[in-house]
Amino acid sequence: MKNLYIYITLLVITGLQIVQAQCYPDRHSTNWFDGWVSCQPSPNPISSYGETHWIMYDLGYDYVLNETQFWNANEPKHLDYGINEFNIDYSLDGATWDNLGIFNIEQASGSSTYQGMEGPNFNATMARYVLITPTSNFGGECFGFSELKISITDPFIVVKEEDGYNASAYPNPFVDTVSLRIVSLSQTEPLDFSLYDIMGRTITAGSITISEDNQNYQLPINGHNLSVGIYILKTNQNGKEKSFKLIKRKQ
Repeated sequence: MKNLYIYITLLVITGLQIVQAQCYPDRHSTNWFDGWVSCQPSPNPISSYGETHWIMYDLGYDYVLNETQFWNANEPKHLDYGINEFNIDYSLDGATWDNLGIFNIEQASGSSTYQGMEGPNFNATMARYVLITPTSNFGGECFGFSELKISITDPFIVVKEEDGYNASAYPNPFVDTVSLRIVSLSQTEPLDFSLYDIMGRTITAGSITISEDNQNYQLPINGHNLSVGIYILKTNQNGKEKSFKLIKRKQ
């Protein structure tokens, strides 16, 4: 299973300059603007929490979340802003939330070599939204932390039961050949495919035997015999169909 990482950082954009939190892969700077700071409570996305300090992340996709790494507020004059106890909640739709738990994070060192600490493990939880709600800090007037890293599973290999399989066609546009990347819940049923031209005429059709140790399958399509234009590729496994618009381009 392939793991990826989401680095959740805050960027400060001034004119044409972009300032990022990390100068080194696992360190965090001591600049006050490299992170999140909240000095005024506001209505929490979870209404039962009331008005709190909070930050919510929209990851833009339903990911399978795993290990985390936290970097607390690391500006030397405001280490007391750093969060201490906090709730983590997660959601698929931003409306219905589940609580991962209440956790604690150590105060940052204020050093440019600060490398944060290991955070909680989501244990392969699927979510798009992550909500951090601190309930205490180290005595400062404001609440903040610098950065959060979440280990994720490659989202393509996470197949929903109702979908049956994930598929993508590449390259697109194509010149000579077309391949399918396929991840299926069923390793016993073949996946059928058909390629049509824009008039709905069948160019080629066939089936693919799914293998557990292979995700990429080249289709029997000779692009040299096809005119430049738009084609429709349809796939079907166990009655579940997906369609792709393919563009044949000139060499």
